[in-house]
Amino acid sequence: MLNHESPTLRYWALRDLKGGSASSSVTSRVQSEIAGWGPMVGLLSKQDPKGYWAFPEDCYWPKWSATVWNIILLGELGISPSHASVATGCEYLLNTAMSQDKSWPPKSQSGPKSYPLLWEPCVTGNMARTLAVFGYGRDPRVQLMFEFLVRTQLPDGGWNCEFGEWGLKINHSSFMSTVEPLWAFSALDRSLWPKGSKDVVDRAAEFLLVHRLYKSDRTGKVIDEEWTRLHFPLFYFYDILHGLRVLADLGYAGDERVSDALQLIKQKQLADGTWPMESTYVNALRWNYLKDPATGAWHEERRENTAIIPEIYHHLGKVGERNPWIMLNVLRILKKLS
Repeated sequence: MLNHESPTLRYWALRDLKGGSASSSVTSRVQSEIAGWGPMVGLLSKQDPKGYWAFPEDCYWPKWSATVWNIILLGELGISPSHASVATGCEYLLNTAMSQDKSWPPKSQSGPKSYPLLWEPCVTGNMARTLAVFGYGRDPRVQLMFEFLVRTQLPDGGWNCEFGEWGLKINHSSFMSTVEPLWAFSALDRSLWPKGSKDVVDRAAEFLLVHRLYKSDRTGKVIDEEWTRLHFPLFYFYDILHGLRVLADLGYAGDERVSDALQLIKQKQLADGTWPMESTYVNALRWNYLKDPATGAWHEERRENTAIIPEIYHHLGKVGERNPWIMLNVLRILKKLS
């Protein structure tokens, strides 16, 4: 992996597998190459000078070409926080979210989106995590996100994006809505955690652990077979590798209740020592909000394959083939367990 053609993989191998300091000359040099990697150049070229991708009025839609998803991917691929695209993108994102109605995703005045006046835990966690990675952890706007997550945890320890929406009364947390807030806390220096965060994180981790990351706590049956397959990237979705990675980052990987998921992941190793991409969430959408370039009108589409997929995703692996990003995440976990 240290010799991989992609500088993002070489960078993370140095950082997370070899224990290299982020400030070391070798690590910094490799990280500086990420912005010049061909697929990354293509993604950055689509960013408007004002900081957004796709359309200025909404940073969330359409999936996956809008600003939210590109900023998340930049953080996952390790581009330097000092790169100009990061600063302009993060500031656009924060300013857009804070200037409208403080719904998250932002509520467009012209679009058909009917989000209530609240943030959603999954995307709030996803963005808070990315913004923390990019050095915005002390920013009051990002602290608001973490305070929101502390305030909205459900009694069973997790979160659910449908809680409070459309008058629904939700009594059980969602795995997807829970893993992203936990991921956010894992990226924020603990000295910056808002009051009550330690208890919130412990309870949320327990929610995943009591389900052994993918099983019913009542019957022991697999909740969703898709969660047992390995994916990259995750967007806001869930699988056992993502859940285990987040728990490992927070220090819970030694809990016996991760053993089923860990053993299942180990069994997926190929003969050459790598791991495959078993499925993808890139094409998982069944609906999207799209903008007509001719009229400027937004409309909802409910059909297969509604995602707008940037070119860079075609360079992140194919289903059925060995995948270095998935291998990286497995090795990150195994290193923490060693």
